[in-house]
Amino acid sequence: MYKTRYITKAEIIIMADFWYKMATEMGEVDGVPQPDYQRLEEVKNLFIKEHTLGNLMFRVALDSSNNIVACAGGLIRTEYPYPLAMEQSLFGWIISVYTNKEHRQNRLASILVDEICLWLKQKGASRARLWSSSTARSTYEKIGFQSMMDMTKALN
Repeated sequence: MYKTRYITKAEIIIMADFWYKMATEMGEVDGVPQPDYQRLEEVKNLFIKEHTLGNLMFRVALDSSNNIVACAGGLIRTEYPYPLAMEQSLFGWIISVYTNKEHRQNRLASILVDEICLWLKQKGASRARLWSSSTARSTYEKIGFQSMMDMTKALN
């Protein structure tokens, strides 16, 4: 059985390590460029800064030994909701969703993302966005996310 909770301030660096695992897997699956060690340090600093400002929060899942085995983050941003919008509004970004391989297929990503969506709503966001790997897209669709019009073309 798993339990979920918010991270502690001391655990924010662990979340950057989970981000690195997620980004590496996305690269393997979808051909996204692999992160390097310098980028990991930048992400750690960004996570610390945004968490301190109250703009970033993570929910984690713990196994029966209280080890963090999955996470999902929420980041509050002020953005234009669409390209020609007249005014910016609060948006929530779902970031760094990752579950250790041996704990997958237990709905942990869905549970944590739903919990982060609640946090984003409480912070005033009216919409949540995320970038998904091709393998995770169906997970997000099952909990109410819809595909957007984003397309890509490699320019090699």
